[in-house]
Amino acid sequence: MLKFVPTPIGNLSDISKRAIEALDEADIIFCEDTRVTKKLLNLLNIDTNKSFYSMHSHNENEIISKLDINIFEKNVVYVSDAGMPGISDPGSKLIQFAQENNIKYDVLPGANALLTAFVASGFEGEFIFFGFLPHKGSEREKKLKEVISSDKIAILYESPHRIEKLLKELKTYIPERLVFFSKELTKMYQTFIKDKAKNITLTNTKGEWVVVIDKTIKNDSLCLNYDDILALKLPLKEKAKLLSKISTKSTKEIYNELVNL
Repeated sequence: MLKFVPTPIGNLSDISKRAIEALDEADIIFCEDTRVTKKLLNLLNIDTNKSFYSMHSHNENEIISKLDINIFEKNVVYVSDAGMPGISDPGSKLIQFAQENNIKYDVLPGANALLTAFVASGFEGEFIFFGFLPHKGSEREKKLKEVISSDKIAILYESPHRIEKLLKELKTYIPERLVFFSKELTKMYQTFIKDKAKNITLTNTKGEWVVVIDKTIKNDSLCLNYDDILALKLPLKEKAKLLSKISTKSTKEIYNELVNL
């Protein structure tokens, strides 16, 4: 039997009775980091005399390709370092393996940062989860434009190293849009900030962040977006000036890109 077990995202008390039982009964545990998982088991007073295997985003394909399906005759558990496996964490490929090989599996409910942040935001309606944005370059800019153009509430994860960059981008593109920033969910220094993007200031960026962005509003929809301006029949210099106002790039950078196109 294979079980996917969510672990606390900060507060140890959030682990469920079912999760504790699954970890206690496990013969084999696949996990992102064996050190993190063993520490969790020690905190829960669970015997660590089990077989532990590290399976993370960099090696999961290799590990899964070598799996013997007979091991699932034992009690096998998969956990990520924190939260729900498969949500911006490994786990989905192991579920696909189980489905393809008719291996019985179960997914336990539990702690999840994106749902916690969504409820805490107070926004109502449908939402889309985008996970982490690309780190930089045109790929990031393209994805961010998709996020802020959505007619649904958008939820992002962001690291402490790039959260200020994200805030700067939101102030540039959607200064009037309501945004909810949250960090260190369920922990001692849990923080909630909700305001228009242009009004938000982050004084301490340490910790993992979840950002909830309200859906497109009328004021946004009345504005020309990047593609709208590209389609206008204007001299390249004029286009570059307009595009630079809704972009993080300079007029010169955009003009050179337009010339190359």
